Amino acid sequence: MRWMLLVGLLGAPATWTFEKDEPDREPAGFEFAASVDAPPGKWRVVQDGGNRVLAQLDAQQVNKRFATAVVKDTSYKNLRLSVRGKPISGKDDQAVGLVWRYQDAQNYYVARSNVLEENVRLYRVVNGNRIKFAGKEEVKLKAGEWHTLRVEHRGTAIAVFLGEEKLFDATDETFEKSGKVGLWIKADSVTWFDDLSAEELK
Repeated sequence: MRWMLLVGLLGAPATWTFEKDEPDREPAGFEFAASVDAPPGKWRVVQDGGNRVLAQLDAQQVNKRFATAVVKDTSYKNLRLSVRGKPISGKDDQAVGLVWRYQDAQNYYVARSNVLEENVRLYRVVNGNRIKFAGKEEVKLKAGEWHTLRVEHRGTAIAVFLGEEKLFDATDETFEKSGKVGLWIKADSVTWFDDLSAEELK
């Protein structure tokens, strides 16, 4: 596979980078989808200095589009999940998002940061409807700068972090089954991603 999967022993994190993927193409090992009647985005590997990263490049202003890039053949329930993201542009939205316990394109959890709204929020997406149930406001982020978003989910307890700082805790019982993990943007977000990492928690 051209995408890089680094899996350690004894439950160590799996990490997806894009160094061996071909530029200007979709990365191997991922599948792409979006909410009902919305385009799935244009996900391509691009060069960022000396690194290759995954970029969502479609800047169409489709307000109700929730576009995902999900890792095939993954299944996690209790997990630690993180990604480095760099919002590039977007008039409606500039989001960096993580999805997990992903059942299909219409049912999953998502945590996302947003440069324009200056917040980090936690949602459940149920039958394509996005429902906020936790978040933190007045989170200062800048377009064109990398930041790390992380979630930890055990049972019904969810913690959301920005870098090493815990922003908030929440609980939810909507999705109890294991699911896939991946990346998320909304609307016209042009966003770059790198170093997606997932670790099963006991």
